Amino acid sequence: MTRVLFARIGWMRWYRGPQQDDEKPIGGGEYNRQSVGHEAFNFLPLDGKMLGYFQPRLQPRKSRKQHPSTIKLERIERNFKGNRLTDVLVIFVATDPKHGGQRIVAWYKGATVYRYKQFSNDARRNSFGYFLTATVKNATLVPEDRREFTVPSGEGAFGRSNVCYELEPDGSPKEDTQWMKDAVEYALSYELENAAQEPGTEMDAAIADAVSITIDQAAGFQSNPRIRKAIEKYAMDRAEKHLRKLHYNPQDRHKTKPYDFLCFARGAELYVEVKGTQENGKAISLTPNEADHAL
Repeated sequence: MTRVLFARIGWMRWYRGPQQDDEKPIGGGEYNRQSVGHEAFNFLPLDGKMLGYFQPRLQPRKSRKQHPSTIKLERIERNFKGNRLTDVLVIFVATDPKHGGQRIVAWYKGATVYRYKQFSNDARRNSFGYFLTATVKNATLVPEDRREFTVPSGEGAFGRSNVCYELEPDGSPKEDTQWMKDAVEYALSYELENAAQEPGTEMDAAIADAVSITIDQAAGFQSNPRIRKAIEKYAMDRAEKHLRKLHYNPQDRHKTKPYDFLCFARGAELYVEVKGTQENGKAISLTPNEADHAL
């Protein structure tokens, strides 16, 4: 079983500290409306490590003096008594400020989770404290345009608290946790672009506009994201229908793999990439991962 913790943070593009066009986390709680939330540095590499933060629920007033907020490690692993739990999958969730909905934006694999806030004197991250640590190689940040995995909100899902556990307060497993299982599978099977390892996959606005115009001329690229999504969905639906007609048993993999469908025919695996366009299809564009997988 995978130890897992879900943490809500504000929305950013890079989480590498305030910078132009990515000044501070959007949403994620009252603190982010007034100041720069500590999670702004969650994906800033520091000597081979990432130091992660989110704001857990505040302790009862009488307990706040020494530790204002804590992470209940016993709700990650039943009956755990220590103050530091290792080998945890921490999945970060944020609300999309443009399109709405809670989405998985990043995760740490094999993370260490601390019960109490740890203090840091590292000026590179404004000496902000942290609750989580992970190696750089175990950190994944999903590029903004690939943040498609939605997380349900409200009772029985990821509610108002900034932390969501797999276990109830008495240590028993929660019911109706299929969304959690799907989220874990998504994170563990993801093989697409990782902006934590390759920040260039997240281009600034000026470069993105220039690239969009170039691709638009070459391959009929649709710069309006709503129209582009509609075209992609239409193409995927048509392709899936056609593949089923051929009895290829298509399995949708577009959220985690550098191809859209995995099919099976005559004992062979077929990898299908789907492209939709409003043009004549004379030219198409591929991401680096799509091209590498094809090769």
